[in-house]
Amino acid sequence: MLGIFISILKLGAQEGFNKNDLTREQQGLMKEQRDLIKSNREAFKASLTDEQLAILKNAKLSKEERRHALMSTFTQTQKNLIKENKAKVNRLKEQFRGTFTHEQRQQLRRRSRIRSGEGRNELRESVRQNRAKKKKHN
Repeated sequence: MLGIFISILKLGAQEGFNKNDLTREQQGLMKEQRDLIKSNREAFKASLTDEQLAILKNAKLSKEERRHALMSTFTQTQKNLIKENKAKVNRLKEQFRGTFTHEQRQQLRRRSRIRSGEGRNELRESVRQNRAKKKKHN
């Protein structure tokens, strides 16, 4: 579950950029986000009871079983902590996205398409197919 919590807090927007491509303001926001994630992670770890830590260390359970077992033991305070941390990270993420230049957005889109395996022609073709499907349904 701790892994899931951490993965929720990962910020995918920054993965597409080289640090040299970012402005000083953006680099500052990234550092602020990393620091927030780190402090959130530490606060969450500190809130875990011995029983919850035992569930995390139980090698007999699959990851899915551990996650379900752990989630069922969360207190309302822990649930609120996760929810608040996620909201804080999302606000910083949106603030970071708001600083993107037009060129950075284009660069991120290109990298996203490459990562998803869609080249320019594949993307055009998928758009055409989607339009054709919509026409059939209407």
